[in-house]
Amino acid sequence: MKYPAIIRWLLAALMLCCIALLVSSPSIAEEAVPGKLPLDFTVGGMKPKAENWTYDEKGNANGYTDSTIQMSLERGEITLTVKGKKVKHETVVIRVKIQDVTQLRTAVSKDTYKGRGQAKGVDMAKSKNAVVALNGDFFKYEYDVGYVVRQGEFLRDATDNKRNRIFDMLVIDDAGDFHVVYSADTQKIEQFIANDLTPVGRTILDTFNLGPVLVLNGEVQDISQSEVARQGFYQWPYPQQRICLVQMGPLEYAVVEVFGRTDSTAGMGLQEFAEFVAEQCPGAILAYNLDGGGSTNLVVNNKKACKTPGLREITDIIYFASAEE
Repeated sequence: MKYPAIIRWLLAALMLCCIALLVSSPSIAEEAVPGKLPLDFTVGGMKPKAENWTYDEKGNANGYTDSTIQMSLERGEITLTVKGKKVKHETVVIRVKIQDVTQLRTAVSKDTYKGRGQAKGVDMAKSKNAVVALNGDFFKYEYDVGYVVRQGEFLRDATDNKRNRIFDMLVIDDAGDFHVVYSADTQKIEQFIANDLTPVGRTILDTFNLGPVLVLNGEVQDISQSEVARQGFYQWPYPQQRICLVQMGPLEYAVVEVFGRTDSTAGMGLQEFAEFVAEQCPGAILAYNLDGGGSTNLVVNNKKACKTPGLREITDIIYFASAEE
C-alpha cells in the first residue's frame, strides 16, 4: 500500500524521534541512580565540596557534611606507659553516616589487584575523592592467604595455605552490615553465606582478613581467646599504633586510631585497645582490628589525621565518599 508523500515524511520523522529517544535514554539498569556510586574499585566518589568542610582552631579538618554523608572527628589524648615512663598518645575518633552502602568503598594501589605494588595512603585517598580513608588489610601483598571479596567481586579463596594462616574474617554485606566468620576457612564461609546471607537476600560486598574482633554487640572481647591472637602473627603481643573500623548502626560507622611510633615501643596492646574502643563507641555492633604499626594510615581531607612519622606504603584502603552531584 502506498502512502501520500506527507504521511511517509511524518512516519519517517516519527521513527527518527523514537530512535533518538532510545539512544539518549539508557535502560533503567544502566541509568545512574542519584545518591549511589558505581561498584568499581577504579572509580572514586564525588569530589567533596570545599565549603562543606569544618576546621578546628589549628586548621585541621574536623567535619564534613552534605546531603549524602556526615562526618565528625574528635581528637584526644591518652597517657600510656612506655618503657616505664608515662607518655601522652594522640587519639582520633571519626564518626560517619552515609546515605547508601556504595559510599563505603575500597581501592587498591595502582588500580590493579595484580602484583605487590604499594602506594601512599594519602595518594590513594586523594585519587578517589575520599572524605575519610584508612588502611585495609594486606591482601594484595600477602597474595597466598585469605578469602578475598572486594566491592562484590570475588578474587580468591586461599584459606587453605602453606603457612597455615587463618583469620577472624570481617564480612561487610551489601546492606553495609558487619559480620565475622571466626577462624575462617572455606567450609565456614560457605556455611555463613548459606545460613546468614542467602536467606535474607544479601551478598558479600567486602571481606577483610586480619582481626581480631575487638567489640561485639557492645561487649569487649577477650583477645586471648582469639585464634588469630593465639597464632601470634602481626605483633599482637606488642604495644603499637592501632586502628579499627566499627559499625555503630545501619550505614553508621566509626574509625578509631591511637597514635604511636611506627616501631613496637609505643601505643596500645590489643586488649587495651579493645577496651578503649568500647569506651569511645558505646553499643558498637562490631569493631574490627586492622593492620597497625607503620601500616596505620588515617586520611581526612587528603591529609594524615595524625602526624605519624615513617608510615609505610600500603596496598589498599577503605574509604567513605560523597555521592552528592
